[in-house]
Amino acid sequence: MKANQWPRRGREASIRDVTEQDLLAVQAINEESVPAMNSLSVRRLRWFLREAEYFRVAESRSQVAGFLICMAPEAPYASPNFRWLNERYRNLLYIDRVAVASGFQRCGIGSALYRDASRKAGDRFRMFAAEVNVRPMNERSLRFHRLLGFEGVGMRDHGYVKVQYLVRPLPLQTAPSGR
Repeated sequence: MKANQWPRRGREASIRDVTEQDLLAVQAINEESVPAMNSLSVRRLRWFLREAEYFRVAESRSQVAGFLICMAPEAPYASPNFRWLNERYRNLLYIDRVAVASGFQRCGIGSALYRDASRKAGDRFRMFAAEVNVRPMNERSLRFHRLLGFEGVGMRDHGYVKVQYLVRPLPLQTAPSGR
């Protein structure tokens, strides 16, 4: 599906389901974001490919430009952050991670992925839920989520990392630029 054009850089892009062939590119984009996000192996990405409610990529000029992974509440996911949010909120669509390749940042790709996930969520989910690192600080992600209307609902210190929990009602009705 032709989802968006990001006029700032004149790049046309589409959002589509991830494939096995995309996993190395997804991993490379993820690794660009470490330590703001945890590192992921291709093996773990294959698990997400099987278990995620939503795992899609934005593609521009035949290359993966970004991705978004979301989990349904019933997913067999052992993440302590997923469990914390799931225990407190009903019908959430948990955002495990979103990342955009450095050459495509600030072009609206992250916002477009979130709008696409909101459309796919339909009436099944009432809210997005996520966490963002505040130690080490991920200011870019905090700013991005605030622009999309996410609100902080708690903090948790895991020792090696501290996170802020965020929620936002669905659907996303506006089309924020994310810039």
